[in-house]
Formats: sequence, structure tokens, C-alpha cells
Amino acid sequence: MKNVGFSCSAGGHLAIALLLLLIVCSGLCPVSAAAAVVAKVDRDECQIALSGPIASGDLDRLKVLAPGGSSLCLDSLGGDFLEGLAIAEWLAGRNVTTIIGNGASCYSACAIAFMGGSEWEQIYLSKRKLQVGGRLGFHAPYLIALSKTYSGSELQATYAEGLQAVARMMKLGSDMGEDGFIPERVMLKLLAAGPRDLYMVDDVIKARELNIELIGVPKAKWTTAALCNACVVRNERRARTDACEQPIASAMISKDVTQTTFFGFAGEGSYYCSVRLSNKAGQASIAATIGEEEISRKDLEFTPLDDEDALPVSLKDD
Repeated sequence: MKNVGFSCSAGGHLAIALLLLLIVCSGLCPVSAAAAVVAKVDRDECQIALSGPIASGDLDRLKVLAPGGSSLCLDSLGGDFLEGLAIAEWLAGRNVTTIIGNGASCYSACAIAFMGGSEWEQIYLSKRKLQVGGRLGFHAPYLIALSKTYSGSELQATYAEGLQAVARMMKLGSDMGEDGFIPERVMLKLLAAGPRDLYMVDDVIKARELNIELIGVPKAKWTTAALCNACVVRNERRARTDACEQPIASAMISKDVTQTTFFGFAGEGSYYCSVRLSNKAGQASIAATIGEEEISRKDLEFTPLDDEDALPVSLKDD
């Protein structure tokens, strides 16, 4: 790659990696001949559903069935990447909410289509919902055609198609703003995955990075472990692996409120996180990233925690 005339910035690496992904997956990946089933449904969460392998022609069916203001449930293991990208492009700003329901899976081309859920109000606003019992995964690039020989014309055609797809993908990201489609920082994580791995959106931190609303979140039980988990979430996983082993302090600051402080967050794991819990109301609030001198400040600002802040996350960012 030393002679390639691309910038070695993160954006340059991203463009190259995307090109490799799209050249391989747009021309050499097997796609089922069967199209997905696109149909109107009578569900509480959505009015249209797409299920099964995504194939050419699925977008045409969606255009007929999915008006603005509707919701689209997705359940597909993938399929034709270019059709999934075309669906995302069509959905962008159209005020259609994309949903992955409980027990449903949305991988690869389906995941790209899912990310198109949005509306336009001077800026793009994401309209994507993931049930906590659903599964969303993006493929990393992988070469599966090494056992087959392709002619020069086949590879040239695939290369040209890949370039066009890269341009479309990057334009969609640019049109929807830095975080509107797939943020570059997340795309780089996706591309760093193993050759046959999926980048799974399997915790609240990853969902928030992609502006995905989690639905079906159970009511939080604010145990000590859950409170420290919230510290990990609010610090976007920037924490030492031993940060939650035990709090460094826990004390009643009023008749009803307990303040618990953990250490090992943010820059070099040198910051603290304090959480307050109202024992009577069961409500929690947080001062997520503070220095040692701030712990005892009476005017320290705390913000309310949400139920999803208690959803378990790992300190290993995979």
C-alpha cells in the first residue's frame, strides 16, 4: 500500500477500507436469488415489515408501501449490499422510522438499510429503534472469493462498481451530518473486526454512538454494580478494568440520599465518578467525570440517570 496516492489520515484509511469492503461484497459475495418479503402488517410498533434476504427490487416494493410517517420493521440476515444501500439512501430524511423488534436480527445489508431511518428538519434527525431483545450487526470486510479465479474484466467491473458504492456511501454520510449515518469512528471499529466477524451493536454505548433509540428497556434496579455501570456508560467505556471492583467512598449526604464514588475513569483512569441514589424514590443521578478536589463540593452538578444506563456493558471495547 506504500505507493497508493491516498492520504494517510483516518478518512483516507476509511475510504480505502470501505473500497475493499464494497469491491468484495458488491461483486463477489453470494446473494440469495429470493427477494425479501415486504408487506403491510398490523403491529403496535410498525405498519410495514421487511423480512428475509435483501435483493434487487426490494426498494421498489418499499416505495409503494412505506409512506412518510410510517414505521418499518426489519428482520434479515443480509443480502445484496447495493440494494441495502439504495434503501438507506431512499429512507434518508423521509420520516420513516426503522425498527428491529424483539427476537429479530438485522445484519450486513439490512444493517445499512436500517441506518437510513431519519427525518429532515433543517438537519437530519435519526429515527432508528432497537428492541433490547433484537440483534443488529455490521459485517467487517472479508475476502471469500480466494478459491475462485476471476477474469480481468470481471474484476475491473467489480472495482468500478465498488468505487461508485464508496462514493454513494460517503455522500450519504456527508449529507446526513457527522453522526447522522455511520460516524467515522464507528466505521473504523467495524472495519477493524476480524475477517468473518460482525460488529454487534450489543450495548447502550454502541447504540448511542449510532444514535439508535433503545426500546423495551427494563426499569433499573440501582445496585452498587448498576451505579458503577452507569459511570462506565457515561464515560463511554473510558475506565480502568478495576474501576467497579469497589467504591472508594459511600456515605449518606442527607436523610434519604446516598452518594457513592468510584475511581478509575476518563484520562488515564485518573478521574472519579460520583452517583447519588434516593433510597426512598429509587432515583439516581450522576456526576460522571470529576477530579479529586470536586468530590466534596456542595455545588457539584448531578444529572439524572436513565434506566438504560443500568444495562450491562463490558470494559472491553470490541
